[in-house]
Amino acid sequence: MKKLKFNKSADQKLFYSSLKNKVYSEIDVAKYSYGTISFWIKGLFWFIVAYGSYMSLFLCDSKLYFWILFLIFQLSGLLIGFSLGHDASHNTAFKNKKANQVLHFFSFITVGIDPLLWGLRHIRSHHLYANVEGSDIDIDENPFLRLAPCHKRKWFHSFQYIYAPFVYMLALLHSVFIGDWIYLFTKKYKWMRAGVNEVELYLRFSAFKIFYFLLVLVLPILFTNNHYYFIIITYLTSSAFTSLLFVVMLVGTHFFEEALYPDISDDMLTDSWAVHQLKTSCDWNANNYFAQFLSGGANCHAAHHLFPNLCHTSYDLINPIIEKETLSFQLPYHNKTLLNMMKSHFKHLKEMGKKPKPQFN
Repeated sequence: MKKLKFNKSADQKLFYSSLKNKVYSEIDVAKYSYGTISFWIKGLFWFIVAYGSYMSLFLCDSKLYFWILFLIFQLSGLLIGFSLGHDASHNTAFKNKKANQVLHFFSFITVGIDPLLWGLRHIRSHHLYANVEGSDIDIDENPFLRLAPCHKRKWFHSFQYIYAPFVYMLALLHSVFIGDWIYLFTKKYKWMRAGVNEVELYLRFSAFKIFYFLLVLVLPILFTNNHYYFIIITYLTSSAFTSLLFVVMLVGTHFFEEALYPDISDDMLTDSWAVHQLKTSCDWNANNYFAQFLSGGANCHAAHHLFPNLCHTSYDLINPIIEKETLSFQLPYHNKTLLNMMKSHFKHLKEMGKKPKPQFN
């Protein structure tokens, strides 16, 4: 990963200083530094839905009901990750770091993405250098979609705004069967794993994958009356729908029309860290309680990037302060409805797929 320097502009530093002072004076930071009662109630709700539907699989004789219950299990399992696991990765669920690690491990178990590897790339890469090619792993070039201007354009990218949903349906399966293994074993991402004991990394990875496949495939095959091929088909199709939910809630938060994709010169970014987060993040339905309940605060992306040390249940209090301060300092704050964010995302895909206009001297 390329390490970069952020701009030290006095005006931009003043913005973040003013924003932090107002946030820390207007909300009870001690209360929101870790999981609140509403945080745990929400996590418990999704846990009951996920594992209640999972246990019902073993009592179900109908193939249709089995498929529906498995889908509910997968979708609500994903929302456990959003509601509990994401905060645990930032150590904002418990005060105790070990307790956060345990919660992080088990809240990702129904999704299948290795939590330790995900946490390392999320915090060491994405949260620092969002939308910066070569520094943010989440924007690494891929064979199917051109997501940023710095990526090489291919002829089929002209149609990517049409076929993108089919690619997105494979996102979780790709992470489970390909992405995790690349992040664990390739030299390219050795920097990401630095400082983590390799034996511990491999043991946790192995334990996690064994738990995951036992849960989603082995136990249903052994202890239900359905043929193994039906369970595999159920797993693959429900994963596709779960992937779509995952992508819909997240992909437009960084890949949208107005998003900044900075050109790097002399290893220097043009904005301060805080302003960079604003220019690369998009909120959706930021002041809607149901959206925050469903997404675990992922809909309040600016607040999360600017205050990752606070539990996501504080974001509805932080959003109005961000809106007011950005207006005062004449800085962008992107907040759309979910529908408009997704429209913006597909317009962005269409723009990225266009042939560059010829230059005439």
